[in-house]
Amino acid sequence: MKITREAKIGLFAVVCLAVLFWGLNFLKGRNVFSRTNIYYAIYSRVDGLKPTNDVILSGFKIGSVKSIAFDDMKKGELLVTLLIEKKYQIPLNSEAKLVSADIMGGKAIRLDLSNSTTFHKQGDTLVSSIETGIIDQLIYEMGPIKDKAEKLIVEMDQMLVNINEILNDENKDNINHSFESLRSSLAHLNSMSKSIDRMLNADDGEIQGTLSNLNEFSLTLKNNSAGIDTIVSNLASLSDTLVKSNISRILSQSDSAIFALNQVVSKINSGEGSMGVLLQNDTLYYNLEQSTKNLELLLYDMRVNPKRYINFSLFDFSRSRYIEKEE
Repeated sequence: MKITREAKIGLFAVVCLAVLFWGLNFLKGRNVFSRTNIYYAIYSRVDGLKPTNDVILSGFKIGSVKSIAFDDMKKGELLVTLLIEKKYQIPLNSEAKLVSADIMGGKAIRLDLSNSTTFHKQGDTLVSSIETGIIDQLIYEMGPIKDKAEKLIVEMDQMLVNINEILNDENKDNINHSFESLRSSLAHLNSMSKSIDRMLNADDGEIQGTLSNLNEFSLTLKNNSAGIDTIVSNLASLSDTLVKSNISRILSQSDSAIFALNQVVSKINSGEGSMGVLLQNDTLYYNLEQSTKNLELLLYDMRVNPKRYINFSLFDFSRSRYIEKEE
């Protein structure tokens, strides 16, 4: 039997379509030549799970994800269709857990089998859960940090704007002058500290001399401690004597004497008594002044005319009478 050319072309086209179909399914992770069962799992979120992602059991691939669609739009639940090879039976109450497949964030469905001896039938919905991996935990924990970092960046930007507004040309000049003054003050402090250090280390300096004098004074006090003790004892004895003496009576008598003296001075100032009259009346003064003048004239006359007052002669026994010539 001769095969026509058209039959050959048609057969080749069918083979090509079959290979293309197998290749597309192979790229999607499906094996069209293997028999599979369909199971379902419902998740509140899928976190990057995609069709053709693996379904694994103990780290070994036993199927793949066929499709992902919303099961309930209001609740946000997603229905994931799983294709699992028929040779793998799934016990009841087994868990289909959404896990991280790699560090790059790839996802997979991991089956955690139960100890039940009864198995799921094709089309059953498996118990589902979501495992929080290290990456997911980091992303979850980095969320608040990210928000705080963004807020901090905004605040730092505002702070830099405020700093730029404060640091205008005039304020920059003032700050520069302040730093110059601070540098000058530090230089003066350094110079002063060096001077003090030289004064402290110098053998013939004033501070060294003062310290030496203090040392000598302390030694003198130490050497004369016995005499100082005697002086202190004498002072203590004197204080005891003063305490024992009737100081109050002496002070009272002194107050009385001072009061009486004040009364006498007051009377003298007011012109009472002989002393008061002498101090307040100027008649005695003028009489004394006149008497002094008369005495001075008398003495002068006695020196000029001594014969007027003394008449002594060996031959003339009779005194010559001196007649004062009237001027």
